[in-house]
Amino acid sequence: MTKVYSVGEFADELGVHRETVKKWCREDQIQYSRTPGGHRRIPHTELQRLVGKPSRRSDKVAIYGRVSGHAQKQDGDLDRQLESLTEYAHNHGWSIESKYSDVGSGLNENRRGLNKLLDDAENADYGRVLVTYQDRLTRFGFSYLERLLDQYDVEITVINEETDKTAHEELVDDLLQLVASFAGKLYGMRSSKRKRIVESVEAEVEPNE
Repeated sequence: MTKVYSVGEFADELGVHRETVKKWCREDQIQYSRTPGGHRRIPHTELQRLVGKPSRRSDKVAIYGRVSGHAQKQDGDLDRQLESLTEYAHNHGWSIESKYSDVGSGLNENRRGLNKLLDDAENADYGRVLVTYQDRLTRFGFSYLERLLDQYDVEITVINEETDKTAHEELVDDLLQLVASFAGKLYGMRSSKRKRIVESVEAEVEPNE
């Protein structure tokens, strides 16, 4: 979703009076739309055009892959993700400018590869990030990352819409981490009640032999 500005916000970004922006709208010097309530909304691309910053080319992309542990990496799962993303990019005629990857939980907010991607995004040449599944980028908060990258004119493209059915073991691990964390906050990290709750949930989610 492309960021849009109200007339006042757009004027503030450019350092001009809001009446100037309204005049540009009336004279069709800038593109805008109207909300159901009749208020003008001006897209981020117009701001870029006026300040002389070109939109990034969406045919230049970055790819991101993640597995939860080193066993998955050794099994080649990470390589398969990156190969799938590379093939997808080439089939669409896109050039790959950067590659990022992580070995760690999708709940981990301090992943080196993801942090590097976010650090690079502001000044990167690419206008799109490819991931195989939404949860490869993050287990929760995908829309927040989407909005953050949109500020840098970078779009996220998820090439598989359905759930990653091969990630059952990782999903179980993430669920147990969440249960352990919340139970620890409620009853204490070393409490016997926390341990019983985690063991009970683990017994329910583990596949029957």
